[in-house]
Amino acid sequence: MRVKVINKRPASVLQKKRVCAYARVSTDSRRQEDSLENQMETYERLITGNPEYEFIGVFADQGISGYCENRPQFQRMMEKARAGEIDLIITKSISRFARNTVTVLKFARELKELGVGIFFELQNMNTLSGEGELMLSIYSAFAQAESDDSSKNAYMTFQRKFREGVPAVQFDRCFGFRLDSEGNPAIDEREAFVVRKIFKLAHERVAPTRIATHLNEMGIRTKTGKRWEATGVFRTLRNEKYKGDVMMQKTYLDADRVRHKNTGEKDRYYIADNHPAIVDADVWNEVQEILDEKSLACKEKKESQKMGGNSHNTYPLSRMLYCPKCGATLHHRVSNGGRQIYWGCSTTIKKGRDKCSGIFVPEEVASGWQVSEPSTVFVKEDQFGRK
Repeated sequence: MRVKVINKRPASVLQKKRVCAYARVSTDSRRQEDSLENQMETYERLITGNPEYEFIGVFADQGISGYCENRPQFQRMMEKARAGEIDLIITKSISRFARNTVTVLKFARELKELGVGIFFELQNMNTLSGEGELMLSIYSAFAQAESDDSSKNAYMTFQRKFREGVPAVQFDRCFGFRLDSEGNPAIDEREAFVVRKIFKLAHERVAPTRIATHLNEMGIRTKTGKRWEATGVFRTLRNEKYKGDVMMQKTYLDADRVRHKNTGEKDRYYIADNHPAIVDADVWNEVQEILDEKSLACKEKKESQKMGGNSHNTYPLSRMLYCPKCGATLHHRVSNGGRQIYWGCSTTIKKGRDKCSGIFVPEEVASGWQVSEPSTVFVKEDQFGRK
């Protein structure tokens, strides 16, 4: 019997393993940013220096908690793995990959089914090994417990500070304020001028949408240099910091690290006269009343009404209001289950907008008119778009 020896192929012709790395830091601080850059450079050297590896890239997320699955670079890495472009993922530790056991096991199992392994450097463990999942469950449970303990300790620290009246507020991100040389909140007069203007317009009952439009037309931008939106104006108007006070713990994290608005689930702490005010307290309070009135009016549904009898002689303004475009009378109309009541051009109502673009006057506007003779209704807007 003759035995033929078939020599193994040289390493150079073997198919290289396609390898990437994943890195993450949980804050946006400069020190963490430097750390992330160092991690990325280290991993690139590590992978490119191995002749058996093909470098696919380093995927890195900054300023995102490991409890969050929707991390942009993490999801990008997963998509490449699903597309069959990755064989191995290297990461520093289980806690860098994800912060809770469920998330770790979920993605580790999915990757294992795809034939993709995860190598955790700190634990010296590959998920494709025989005992990989068992050890992964144990280590990830420890990692989650450690993270939960740290979170609880941090929460207790903040609670103590809240009770002692020590605010935890980032004034450097609040439009109208800056931090002085000692790190205390101070008024930025250039931005404060805009804040006072916003409150002045709101006090005159100009809507947040109109205020945002006005600011953009004036070339005024937000703290981050972006255009103003109605939501940003509304948040400014509701912010108690502008009258010198601070409300702490407006939001909270649940057991899954999802942030919610605190509507009474947790204690809140209010500190009055904490810092210099930009807006007078009386003006601030009156603006809140105006916003509350508008909010209540939007929520209230008007009682459903039915048209009864002849609309031409049912209402005091019947046959008294005329369209400025075609001269037809304005008819009283009720639509959308009684939630919309208005006076509209009869030509538009009967024949459509192609015959006359018409005019529509809300009932709440026309109800205050004292009209003694037939009158044509014109629309006029002020600089804030109010009709």
